[in-house]
Amino acid sequence: MLGSNEAGGPAMPSIKAIGLRMKAVQSTAKITKAMKMVAASKLKGAERMMLAARPFAASINGLMESKLTPTEEDPPPTSPLLLAISSDKGLCGGINSRVTKEVKLAIGAAGETVPSVMVIGNKTVAQLVRTHSEYMTTSIDEVYTMPVTFTLASFIAEQLVASEASQYTILYNKFYSVIKFEVTPKVLKGPESLGNPDVFADFEFEGDEEVVLADLYQFNLACTVYGALLENVTSENASRMTAMDSATTNATEAGSKLQIMYNRLRQAKITTELTEIVAGAESV
Repeated sequence: MLGSNEAGGPAMPSIKAIGLRMKAVQSTAKITKAMKMVAASKLKGAERMMLAARPFAASINGLMESKLTPTEEDPPPTSPLLLAISSDKGLCGGINSRVTKEVKLAIGAAGETVPSVMVIGNKTVAQLVRTHSEYMTTSIDEVYTMPVTFTLASFIAEQLVASEASQYTILYNKFYSVIKFEVTPKVLKGPESLGNPDVFADFEFEGDEEVVLADLYQFNLACTVYGALLENVTSENASRMTAMDSATTNATEAGSKLQIMYNRLRQAKITTELTEIVAGAESV
């Protein structure tokens, strides 16, 4: 415990207090090391699923991207919707705060046509609710309690289409490496953009063309959401692994400094006791 010395300044902490702090720091280091190992294990599985899904999403995106990507010639959207993908857990660096920052920037730069916001993951919800709650229409939590599936992505795509927005922007953390992931926007026109007969004039359709295009649009949107979810969960695990590695290193360094301080105080106490014993023996 801390006290004051005779000169009025702060006293050195006691040996007992330093010992308790050492135990706390060592326990923290064990916890963060275990969390790093868990995140590394989850990262391998998430990265494997992400790499397998990239060709799957690219196959349909290659067909639809040129038709659905907005250009400068297109009029501004009348009812845009922004889907922000974050996580439900913390201790993963700044990936959630980066998504929140991009959402706020998008709202601030929207002018008169402010997008409505749908959020996946309660971390971004907590960061937006105090300042931008009026723009949030839907939030979906506990998405990552189970592995990400295409069924989940299809459900989210259904919610997006049901909003009847004229443009969708999906914000997610794109995974590049264990130490590099960036918030990436994916912008898609609304389903009414496929209503122009010239869009797929070179294709022949079996059945009602309008129904086929509506299903194709929703399938493309589900593939995009599926890929974004996998990219984000991979980035989350990579960021958590890096953050826990840094926390373990810091806790280990703090424990070493406390150990040195503990040894010095203990040695000083032993020396003082020996001096008192010798002085007492000489006085007899």
